[in-house]
Amino acid sequence: MDLQHLRLLLVQGNEPYRYGMESGTLTAEQLTVLEGLTTWGFQLQEVGVLGCATDEIYDDILDTGVRVIGSGLPDTNEPIPRQLADFCPTHLVIDVPDPALFRWATRQQVHCIGMFRDNLREPGLRQRWDNYQLSKALNHARVDWVGGLGIEQCESLAQIGVLRNKLIPWDWPPSNRAESFEPKQLKVRPDPLQLIYVGPLFSTRGIGDLLVATAQLKAQGWNIHLKLVGQGDRQRFEIQAKRLQLDHVEFIDHVPDHSLVYLIRQADLVVMPSRHESPENSNAILNHCLQAHTPILASDHPMFAGSLSHGVNAMIFPAGNARALSQSVAYLLNHPETYAKLSAASQSSWQSLQLPVNWLSLLEHWLQGTIADQQWLQQYALSALLYQGRSASLVQA
Repeated sequence: MDLQHLRLLLVQGNEPYRYGMESGTLTAEQLTVLEGLTTWGFQLQEVGVLGCATDEIYDDILDTGVRVIGSGLPDTNEPIPRQLADFCPTHLVIDVPDPALFRWATRQQVHCIGMFRDNLREPGLRQRWDNYQLSKALNHARVDWVGGLGIEQCESLAQIGVLRNKLIPWDWPPSNRAESFEPKQLKVRPDPLQLIYVGPLFSTRGIGDLLVATAQLKAQGWNIHLKLVGQGDRQRFEIQAKRLQLDHVEFIDHVPDHSLVYLIRQADLVVMPSRHESPENSNAILNHCLQAHTPILASDHPMFAGSLSHGVNAMIFPAGNARALSQSVAYLLNHPETYAKLSAASQSSWQSLQLPVNWLSLLEHWLQGTIADQQWLQQYALSALLYQGRSASLVQA
């Protein structure tokens, strides 16, 4: 294939790269995308990013050579931006679950793939209809592949009707590797005991349960320093911590991705206390925890079942049970050999969770489009034997 005549456009909800490059606030994932597009910009006729929901209309070229386009439309529910047609793409990478975008691409005979990062919304009557329309559009023969961030997301897409032999689970290239860190040993009665939680701050995530468990440990004589990293109902939990007379609860709104694994590494224990009603999607956080070799205490949320096993690579407690959580902490503190065992298991656990396809490799093999590239992609479709065991555990959960 003559790549010099290809015009590649990434379509996503917003377009963070223009502002992010100016302010230096691009995340690790955004840098991965931008670096990939920049590399392809040297080989293709033109490479661009279209933000379907931006506050202003613009059409600029970054210093990297990537063209960035803002629609000026308030949200992604608006009609297809006219800038999409103006770009005259030959290849589209669509990160918006909007069937109209895929129908436009198939009508225009533009090669396209879905590369979704966000989960589908919770199903309601209207959402079921939207999901049906989306699956119908994605199953069209002119949509080459549908990539989903992780096996869980691909299973969600399969459940709404997307063909399993068209779905490819992918992940971001890891910024750190588990073998970069040594397994940890429990300090002799650590003072203070460092606990950390990373994720949204909502009651369904078990933050209230974690605070109660911390108070119970304090009553047993433990000096606890709890770090809650994330955004959400912060004020509510600040009030709860004050009522529980917890003096050392630190709220951190945001930690850069490249620094998060080191923050988790500093902690003695990491807690993932989500209740069952929480739409859990903590793969990225779990990866960081396993990389850091910090032992994990996790609830028995179904979405953890395929990754974490009690006494093997984590301590599992009943979701919503603060007493069981505090008892699990106390058990690890009184059994340093179990602590060391869980930490040592992190490396093999992390390796087992890594997917063979990442954002860059999926894009590369799709654009090259040779028979060998097609075979490479086919072997990593959700229907492949490679994923059957992991997919089955997710469906059962």
